[in-house]
Amino acid sequence: MANKHLEKSVRQDIYEKIRDDITFGRLMSGERLTEKKLSELYKVSRSPIREALRQLESEGLISFERNKGIEVAKLSVKQVQQIYDLRELLESYAVRIAIDKMLKKDIAYLEDLHRKMIKAAQDKDTQSWLHNNALFHGFFRDKADSESLSQLIVMLKRQIYRYQYMSVGYPRFFETYIEHHASLIEACKKKDAASAEKTMKIHMRKVRDIIADSLTTGTDRLI
Repeated sequence: MANKHLEKSVRQDIYEKIRDDITFGRLMSGERLTEKKLSELYKVSRSPIREALRQLESEGLISFERNKGIEVAKLSVKQVQQIYDLRELLESYAVRIAIDKMLKKDIAYLEDLHRKMIKAAQDKDTQSWLHNNALFHGFFRDKADSESLSQLIVMLKRQIYRYQYMSVGYPRFFETYIEHHASLIEACKKKDAASAEKTMKIHMRKVRDIIADSLTTGTDRLI
């Protein structure tokens, strides 16, 4: 039993490491992968690598192609648009559910994240911006307190996260997003679910259009 538990732990650990390396761009879109390469990179046998790859394929993060082998999945413009259309529906719904549950301390938390993002924008600190932006959006997902909703949002975010780096260098990116976040916080203060939901939809569409435009024009590393 102990050995089986250890094997499961190793498989899960390797899966999470590869998943995160894809999610955060350490393994790039279109990069060719082999079991041998990954086995050497993560210093494990090929068995947990093989199982991790099967799971990652089911999540759309890698693809197996005949005569090409394994590669980190590349998203088309259409796929990006579809993912963000789904995120728009799910995250705006999360806001609607969350807003009635919010307390004064929750507003204070969002305002603190908002201030940190403003500072990150002033300092051109992309990592800080993305980190605090993830916390900002994650707040509504968690506050909605729906496990199924949360799982769907997280799955979609993992597929698209590496492409979010594109949007940060877009003209007026920071100013536009700061305006959206400020409007969202104001709607939360007023318990105006309809306004908050509408703002989140506008926000998601803006990100979708920026990334789709970046992929279309070939400027896939704007920062």
